[in-house]
Amino acid sequence: MKDFKGYIQVYTGEGKGKTTAAVGLTVRAIGAGLKVTFFQFFKPGTSSEVKILKNFYPQLYYKNFGKKDFIKEKVSLEVRELTLKGWEEVKELVKANIYNIIVLDEITYAINWGIIDLKEFLEVLRNKSENLEIVITGRYAPKEIIEIADLVTEMENIKHYYKKGVKSRKGIER
Repeated sequence: MKDFKGYIQVYTGEGKGKTTAAVGLTVRAIGAGLKVTFFQFFKPGTSSEVKILKNFYPQLYYKNFGKKDFIKEKVSLEVRELTLKGWEEVKELVKANIYNIIVLDEITYAINWGIIDLKEFLEVLRNKSENLEIVITGRYAPKEIIEIADLVTEMENIKHYYKKGVKSRKGIER
């Protein structure tokens, strides 16, 4: 879209709903005729939304850079390499400027754990095309990303049924 102006959005915080917000935005964008890339980091790519997102190809390009049974305290070499492979593809797509929106789901972990260099990440954000929207999700978004972003939403966990022993439910949390 010629008249599309892209911004930087961040969905962060301890509460539920960061990925859900990004998926909702993605569906709305597709409905408006925009082209979207949706990259998921660290997740295994088995959540219910993935089945739907993949059906929107080629208007939506979905790719997963995660593994099943990922444990954050022990980032394996395989997960690090997958993450860096995804980051290289992100940089290529930002330069190519063929999508209107790039969603980077859970990428804040890669930055916080030193897998992706924060300065390099900020440089990519600063040098993005004016007509590219970048959506960043994940807990603990670094303050430097929050400062450069145009929209920041923090999900606050006030109450969650997980504390009552309710496991993640298919179609709701996964």
